Amino acid sequence: MQFLDFLYSLQNIEKTRNFNVFQSYSLDALNDLFNFVNSKHKVNKPIRISVVGTNGKGSTSHYLASLLSILGYKTGLYTSPHLLSPLERFQVFKKGKSQIPKEEEVEQFFVQSILPDLERFSSLSYFEFLTVFSYLFFSFQNTEFEIWEAGLGGRLDATKLVQADYAVLTKIGKDHSEILGDSKEKICKEKLGILTSVCRKLAAMDPMDPSLTSIIETFPKNQMPVRIIPLVGKPTYLETNFLFAKKALAEFVPEIKQEIQSISWEEIDRPRGRMEVLKFSPEIVFDPAHNPDAIATTTREFGRSHSDFSLVLGSLPDKDREGILRELEGLPLQSLYLWEGTGFGTFPELPLALKPLTKRIQNEEELLSLFQGRFPVLVLGSFRLYGIVAKLIQNTTNM
Repeated sequence: MQFLDFLYSLQNIEKTRNFNVFQSYSLDALNDLFNFVNSKHKVNKPIRISVVGTNGKGSTSHYLASLLSILGYKTGLYTSPHLLSPLERFQVFKKGKSQIPKEEEVEQFFVQSILPDLERFSSLSYFEFLTVFSYLFFSFQNTEFEIWEAGLGGRLDATKLVQADYAVLTKIGKDHSEILGDSKEKICKEKLGILTSVCRKLAAMDPMDPSLTSIIETFPKNQMPVRIIPLVGKPTYLETNFLFAKKALAEFVPEIKQEIQSISWEEIDRPRGRMEVLKFSPEIVFDPAHNPDAIATTTREFGRSHSDFSLVLGSLPDKDREGILRELEGLPLQSLYLWEGTGFGTFPELPLALKPLTKRIQNEEELLSLFQGRFPVLVLGSFRLYGIVAKLIQNTTNM
């Protein structure tokens, strides 16, 4: 498949974690490429919404796309990273259902739209290319709305160049501090750098922090309206984010506010890979939570409905593993498995309370007995664990 061959030939910073490239990074060259594709192709102009933040971006983006498609709008969703296939990153939603593009459809579009000018795309990174490709692919699909989940940041994020009409800011936490800043205030400003002069309105989750609230309210330079939306606490963070997505969307498209509010939580498909139940006996649940705030939210949520459970935790080398471990103290853990396989980081010295429960592992076979046991298992830390766990579950099911 020429599309995948070309994609896999590009530098993938998500995999290499070589964030040094951002020290002198600029969007100028990519902006020139966007100008070229806009001039060559008759790009459809839907309503575009950017979604930035530290935690909650993926599920909020999913719910925005789901809500719009239930209301009859053909909606493109650009998101990252993926669980099993990069084709998951540019889905089209119809009637509330996500549709991952077929390989042959993507290949045909690549040959027709990209291949004639391939040299222009050869210097892009993996994420940059997927951003431009999705921008064109959604146009080919005649989408009416598009939801663009940002990558690491905002100010220098490739998705900034889609020139979104509206922006959503989710929870701010400390992550990728070496790139975005060493405080929540600096990270918030970096995320809000996604805003452009064409953006009409910003909707933000209430940060419940006066310093962040002040930044959010005063950051826009073009007098765009800013709406800070209080969160309604629900038993699961997914339902909380669903309600936030409804309120944000009603801010952007007030003429359909009543129709938006009539859609219930039960009507919406859950996003894959977020508190997803992969197996029922024993119950195995996956979530990509990968920083201390997100780990705290997911483990406590799971602990409220499970009096005793095992935790499998993997963390990439650039994460705050020490901070993550602190969030695990006091949980009703039966056992803790720290995944330290290829490409993952090594956890530091454990808190005393966790030492008797913990096993450090580097190969899949060491998880087999856990997945065949009787205790529920929560798997956290990285999207990369999803494929590993899915494969193991398939193997244990076939045994």
